[in-house]
Amino acid sequence: MNTYIKDGKYILYMIVRKHNKNAYFRVKEGILHVTCHPKTSLKAIESFIDLKFDTFYQKINESTAREADDIILLWGKTYTLILTKGRFHVEMSEDVIYVKAMNQDIEHIKKRIYALFLLEKIGEIKPEIDDKIKQLGISPCPIKIKYLKSKFGSYHKKNHEITLNSFLTRLDPIYLTYVMYHEYAHAKVFNHSKDFYHVLDLLMPNHRIYQKGLKKIAIH
Repeated sequence: MNTYIKDGKYILYMIVRKHNKNAYFRVKEGILHVTCHPKTSLKAIESFIDLKFDTFYQKINESTAREADDIILLWGKTYTLILTKGRFHVEMSEDVIYVKAMNQDIEHIKKRIYALFLLEKIGEIKPEIDDKIKQLGISPCPIKIKYLKSKFGSYHKKNHEITLNSFLTRLDPIYLTYVMYHEYAHAKVFNHSKDFYHVLDLLMPNHRIYQKGLKKIAIH
């Protein structure tokens, strides 16, 4: 574990050496994880940390902040969460979410709520997305929902399948639309080359706004 100090603040970071072409910086559970090539120097790593210090520091604080048990964030809006015991059931009324659950673990319950609302929203936006991808010769594919710690979505080429992070339910729905188009673009171009972004431009011309926004959001 390493420490980088700037203006009286500090960031804990750890380095994993892999034969990657690029270096990756991700915040997980209050620590900055750096994955980079074995030849990448410590000076280069710390120069980048210094350049992005405020962004990383904010993400670290967000990742360690714990949401109150009786509060839940859905589609960018905060709701009061009222929990009772019973067979799993969720109802929304204005700014309150009523939930029944046998398992009273609040973290587990919130993740079930995220998955439920994400599935509902996918059903709403899927027809429009399917129409656009078909115009580029991309066929709709099965969508799985999981709570992922380090990414908002992924495309599985072998099975032609998309996995979406249920954490997206906490954000404005436009980010879900962006992630779906992003993953479908990988059905045409599997890497992040210029050709990939050309496909994404056709699917969602203003995608760069939301791509930039997601980079500032820490999954927690």
